[in-house]
Amino acid sequence: MMWQLFIVGYFIFGAASYLLRRVLAKRLSEHNRLINAIFFLFFLAPTAVILSFFFPHDLDIGITNLLIVFGGSIIWPLLGIASFRANKDVDVGVFAIISNLSPLFTLAIALTLLNERLSVVQFIGIGLLVVSGIVAASSHLKHNRASTQGILFCLLSAVVLGIAVAFESFMLHRIDFGSYLLYGWGSQVFWAVALAARDFRKLPVLLRDSQTRTPLIAWGASSSLRSVAFISALKISGSAALISAVTDFMSVVIVIAGYLFLHERGHMVQKVVGAIVGVVGLLLIAGV
Repeated sequence: MMWQLFIVGYFIFGAASYLLRRVLAKRLSEHNRLINAIFFLFFLAPTAVILSFFFPHDLDIGITNLLIVFGGSIIWPLLGIASFRANKDVDVGVFAIISNLSPLFTLAIALTLLNERLSVVQFIGIGLLVVSGIVAASSHLKHNRASTQGILFCLLSAVVLGIAVAFESFMLHRIDFGSYLLYGWGSQVFWAVALAARDFRKLPVLLRDSQTRTPLIAWGASSSLRSVAFISALKISGSAALISAVTDFMSVVIVIAGYLFLHERGHMVQKVVGAIVGVVGLLLIAGV
């Protein structure tokens, strides 16, 4: 089926995106905000425009929705900055596993604001996610300030991602997806550029160096294509639960990809166990 091909693309482009961000974060950590802005401005914005032709949209969303989506959209650029910082010091596999904790914070918001309830099985899933995060983090919690800071930024990224997903879900109950592409993603571009405004003078330096330019373009392209593949699979399959369950396996793919391509082979038992336990936890939370 066609959606399965898009899922394969999602895993390929997703793995490439994670690995390339790790490479950039280690090599160009001082350009964090600028690299984040480059992605939003030169890759996410064109992707949003292209996708808008395939999703109907009503641009008259009202001033209240417009203000909410504009103000709340800063959360995604902040996520990009936090994730990039985390990748400076932490193996890509560990980062992917700890990122799996984000649903805990999304659920915390849903339980608090939306009065949702969890089943016993979902509570077990939450417990497994916590265990997976502890197992993965333990591989980096040494008497090493950089590693400890990296883990803290991983946790911060998971918190921010959980909030961002909750915000996006909230907005998609208020406006259609086509409108969110234009207003939501457009606002994200604005905030990313605003946060990096003082750094844009360094852009020519980054682009002149082929050793920087090539991975930067590859990262931006793979990140955009990952989003396109995910949205396409979701639209074609018509089942959010199915796509969510399948994509939960991304952390396992990242651990393997990090081993093969970045030679991040330390503490593999902890990484593999953490990834598998995390996937089981995610599946239980999703009710699969």
